[in-house]
Amino acid sequence: MTLSLMPLSQDQTAWLHDAASAYFRELVPDRAGPPLQEVTDWFEDPDIYPLLVSQSDQRVGFALIERTGTHHELSEFCILPDWRDAGIGTHAATLCFARHPGRWALGVAKALPGTIRFWDRLLPSLPAITRLARGPALTPYQCHSYTFDYKGAP
Repeated sequence: MTLSLMPLSQDQTAWLHDAASAYFRELVPDRAGPPLQEVTDWFEDPDIYPLLVSQSDQRVGFALIERTGTHHELSEFCILPDWRDAGIGTHAATLCFARHPGRWALGVAKALPGTIRFWDRLLPSLPAITRLARGPALTPYQCHSYTFDYKGAP
């Protein structure tokens, strides 16, 4: 089975909105998911990259990468529940980083212990990551964050 990471198109806005809403219900139970207009705006902003994670032509997740003046941020990363614990997240995250070599940041959500373990294990294990530093949470819904450089192919 082939895992791929490709840009989402605006005709997939409804799917992305539904997937993002379910994802936010998991991570931030007291906050509604993004309004449809916010998801639509992701496609209009040249510094935001909405990406589809697919496995053998099935939608298995999404990622949202934001470009800032100094780095890229993996602001949202979701592997759908039925596809977790199969190595897909590891491969998909690596593909995200490889799309934009250089400086990165990401916040680690505190609502799901599996998410914390995933990032805390994955990032130090990737040989293409250098200057890995753990920092404070970027939002109230996170337990901590990471900054790092990514150099290399997936």
